[in-house]
Amino acid sequence: MSGVQYLRPTSLAEVQACLQQHPQAQLLAGGQSLLAAMRLGLTQPSHLVDLQDVPELQDIRVTDDGVWIGAMATHARIAAHPEIQQHHPMLAKLAHGIADQQVRNVGTIGGSLVNNDPAACWPAGVLAYDATLFTSQREIPADQFFTDLFTTSLHAGEVLLGVLWPACASAQYVKYEQPASRFAMVGVAVTRTTRHDHSPVRVAITGLGNGVTRWPEAEVALQAHWSVQALNGVHLSAELAHTDVHASASYRAHLSAVLCRRAVAAHTGEDAQLPRPTPSSTPRAPASRVLKDRAHSATQPTNNPTAISGSHHLGQTVAVVWDAVLDPVVLQQCIPGCESIQRLSDTQYTAVVKVGLGPVSARFETQICVMPLCTPSQGEPAVCRLHLSGHAGSLGQGEAEVVVQLRAHATGTSPAAQGTHLQWQATPQMSGQLAQLGNRLMQASARSLSTQFFERLARVLSGQDASPPKRGFFSAIAEFFRHWHPLIFRK
Repeated sequence: MSGVQYLRPTSLAEVQACLQQHPQAQLLAGGQSLLAAMRLGLTQPSHLVDLQDVPELQDIRVTDDGVWIGAMATHARIAAHPEIQQHHPMLAKLAHGIADQQVRNVGTIGGSLVNNDPAACWPAGVLAYDATLFTSQREIPADQFFTDLFTTSLHAGEVLLGVLWPACASAQYVKYEQPASRFAMVGVAVTRTTRHDHSPVRVAITGLGNGVTRWPEAEVALQAHWSVQALNGVHLSAELAHTDVHASASYRAHLSAVLCRRAVAAHTGEDAQLPRPTPSSTPRAPASRVLKDRAHSATQPTNNPTAISGSHHLGQTVAVVWDAVLDPVVLQQCIPGCESIQRLSDTQYTAVVKVGLGPVSARFETQICVMPLCTPSQGEPAVCRLHLSGHAGSLGQGEAEVVVQLRAHATGTSPAAQGTHLQWQATPQMSGQLAQLGNRLMQASARSLSTQFFERLARVLSGQDASPPKRGFFSAIAEFFRHWHPLIFRK
């Protein structure tokens, strides 16, 4: 960090001038993630542009039409603002529930929104409110701002100025948090408005693992009848959630429904209609027996919580898809940032992949080993296993075991119209400093990026441009640089 220059502009114009003059500079909006990354040597910006003295980013204004919150307003300041507490109590409650007092005193709403952590609270509030985000270049509706994990629609050099929250008849945010980090295991925001230019009811969920998302089925049910009973029979699909060491996908989906009902009940006063846990008539097992059972369970085989999977339908035959998976030219097209790839043998490849995401720029020496288990000529389905290993020097190593299965399926009414159903399962692992960045982030990132890799393969096989996705499979490693588990640095 000794070579980094510190800049402290006092106006938005100076901020933009700093970014234009120093392309490798990074904005400092609280530093909860960026400074931790710099301490570990995972990013080295040329300059830090501190935004705390920019008055255009500090203002909080409450009017009859809503509330404006500047990007550099801290969580603590929002939580303690008397007019927000009176007119927008959900926002004050949400801000007060973030992390601990020390983090709330430093962290900012703008930093949280731009970071777009898949378990952060503010994105759920913004999406449920249908708020508008103002930048140095344009206005962005909430539905268009959050594009992917740790990714927003902001352009390079674009600065978030603040958020305009519209007036709302009622709003509630309820979360079930992880006790250590206070990130949302699941958080649900429900709003209701009488404005004709907004959806009457909006439900936003954070913590599922894919990033903040709306729940359309719950919105439709609540628009038809504004009550807890309207949610009877409405269930969130477990496919929208991720499984990790903290919770399964099915548990997160169930918890989302429970929290949504609690949020609505807080609006309508129907708390008495919510189900309550009943005391069990079964005697509680002695503590010694519980510990013994846990020890026994730990030795039994279980489903790997780090495994991720997906499937795609391709218009080409199994033989064509098989050849593409083994073709280094196709592989290079499907791996964004791939500078070179060399075929060492029929099953061994080496590649150089340069990853540049946000403040991170790293070059990975990647080894790829393809092990055919059942070729197309041997019968159906064809199966191959890929072992991918990316080394980033002192940062550590990322690996993944990927099993790809190809099965023929009909693509039309003609028996001759044959396509391929591709199924894959990957088990990513991290070592070195990369392993410190959190299993929650690894699973969320790897799932999304693995899907994008195979989507690119589908585009290549259909003759389309393979470049649109922003990240590729190997870039999953770099996603973990974008956010840091608070416990790692809370010393």
